[in-house]
Amino acid sequence: MDNPPDFMALWDYQDPAASALRFHTRLPEARAAADLQLELELLTQIARTHSLQRQFAEAHQLLDEIAPRLTDTTPRARIRALLERGRTFNSAGDKASAKPLFEQAWQWGLKEKETYLAIDAAHMIAIAAPLEEQSRWHQLAMELAERSSDEKVRGWLAPLYNNQGWTLFELGRFDEAKIQQQKCLAWHLQHNQPAKAFIARWSLARLTRAQGQHQQALAELHQLKADMAEAGEPEDGYLFEELGENALVLDDPLAAEYFSRAWFLLSQDRWFSAHEGERLARLKRLAKL
Repeated sequence: MDNPPDFMALWDYQDPAASALRFHTRLPEARAAADLQLELELLTQIARTHSLQRQFAEAHQLLDEIAPRLTDTTPRARIRALLERGRTFNSAGDKASAKPLFEQAWQWGLKEKETYLAIDAAHMIAIAAPLEEQSRWHQLAMELAERSSDEKVRGWLAPLYNNQGWTLFELGRFDEAKIQQQKCLAWHLQHNQPAKAFIARWSLARLTRAQGQHQQALAELHQLKADMAEAGEPEDGYLFEELGENALVLDDPLAAEYFSRAWFLLSQDRWFSAHEGERLARLKRLAKL
């Protein structure tokens, strides 16, 4: 049962409230067909829309209502319920409660041959786990995805390569991290996803900077900037931040100009302003504004 149901196409993770409305519209159809598993799966996703909006009590309450209705005939719903309970705890900052739930979801996913959901569980374990455990879980998930012939399951590969790349970055294993980001880039190019390919190229340039190769990183970033402009992509604050960081090390007088543009663009990003206040203040200081 590798194929996740098509209702997952209803998701817009940037707009959980609108996603919830779409899931609710599918519930009468599932109930009319007496499809208990589909009904419960839809409810788990509605719970997830609550946790994404930090409505943790509502998410837990809905999952509590689902729990007694789970049976041996609803294995996929059981795995999703474990995943969403874990995600609710994790989003609330309670990794200790989240991790065992993800581990249960992983075991159930393997047992029921729900590979897509098993990979989801492994990737969530990596998110909840200490840094030294993360790489192993990324690797387990990648091996499952790489062995699968199901395109939806294989769709996990790019985010897994990316996540493994950043875990290796945090561990200071930059050469290995680059291999993962190169795999991520190749996947996006092969699947004609130019915007995501640009992000992978940014990640590779960040790793080049981490290796102390600042001139090379600048060259990669300038080429990326030109290619994004040619593709009609908007200017990117993270790209200008990287240009600034490399220029700063090289005593390039353009550093302040890059930081100024980075500050201007990222200060308009609501998430960045809310979560990266210190970083934003540093950009403004280095921009000499």
